[in-house]
Amino acid sequence: MTHRSTGMNRRQFLRAGGVTSLAMAGLGGAPSMAAAAGPPHPDPADGAIDLSAPATALFTHRYLTCVRTVMQSFAVDPRAGHVYVLQIVQANTPLPGDEPGDEAYARRTERGDLALTKLDLSGNRLGHMYLKHFGHGVSMGLERDGDQVFLWTEIDTLPNAAGDGRGSRLTRFPFTDGAVLDAERDADLYRRELIAGATQTTCNIDPANERLVMRYYRDAEFRYALFDLAHIKQERPTYEPVFDVGTPAEVSGVFQGYASLGDHLYMMVGTKYGAGNPPPPEGMGDAALTRLRWSTGEVDAHTDEHSGLDLHRREPEGLAVALTPPGRSGNTSRATARLYSGFATSAHESPDADRLCTIFYRSSTGR
Repeated sequence: MTHRSTGMNRRQFLRAGGVTSLAMAGLGGAPSMAAAAGPPHPDPADGAIDLSAPATALFTHRYLTCVRTVMQSFAVDPRAGHVYVLQIVQANTPLPGDEPGDEAYARRTERGDLALTKLDLSGNRLGHMYLKHFGHGVSMGLERDGDQVFLWTEIDTLPNAAGDGRGSRLTRFPFTDGAVLDAERDADLYRRELIAGATQTTCNIDPANERLVMRYYRDAEFRYALFDLAHIKQERPTYEPVFDVGTPAEVSGVFQGYASLGDHLYMMVGTKYGAGNPPPPEGMGDAALTRLRWSTGEVDAHTDEHSGLDLHRREPEGLAVALTPPGRSGNTSRATARLYSGFATSAHESPDADRLCTIFYRSSTGR
């Protein structure tokens, strides 16, 4: 598979840096990947999320920038009170730099043109921007650097086997209301290529431990690699991840999202309600959550995801971890880590109903 020429000057590419790492201290078990020599990592803030615990709705049925395409992933910033949501740009939405035919949905999907919506924690829209030639938006991360907020997503679309655009590198940028970022035309956009030969690269961020997890495809399989965020922000010639694990057998079905917290990697699969996946009372949906330990590569929890069973459409779309500041979650002494799960929903059962955004959360038992 070859990359389309974008006219970019490769010398302008910011390449990812080498990480020197040890297995996470104090976690026990054999690491799933040999760790490189270097300074030890601090013990990670962890606290396993109970996947079988009832979830609380952050908000339900909220409108995004596009109403004919579903949400794909999201990131939550409780400190500022914001939620960011990615989706494919819907048909008949003209964007700067378009050529004839680009407004068709098939072209938007092939090119990886995304809409990014900014919401408050009640789901009210605050702004939007567009990301052209970025990817499918399967996952995204949010980084706080002092008072600044940066979003991490895939970039530089390559078609997968189905011809749908998927990112081949990672990027980092601030939200700018009304902006249009075009990966094919702007060689100066921030880029990181963490693993040679990897395609279908997406990312998420563990805000408690400042680590970035990347899901990628190489050698006919999807894998997950965990990196120290501070290292990949430096310009270095190569990387070594802290851990690198394959997809466990329990994660079967349509993949819909992932997130990392300490020694745990969380994954979600599932599809929208339909003839083969009926809503209650005939069925209970096919969404499922899996929790894996980075330090052993083994699954320690797997359960059906039953949040929002009564909602129309209900298609699983994205996972995220965020830290809720002290006092906002009932804990006045320290932050609470939450695992958020997203669903594309509709306000009624008609297939023509607008595609809306719904998000639930569960809190860590150890923070």
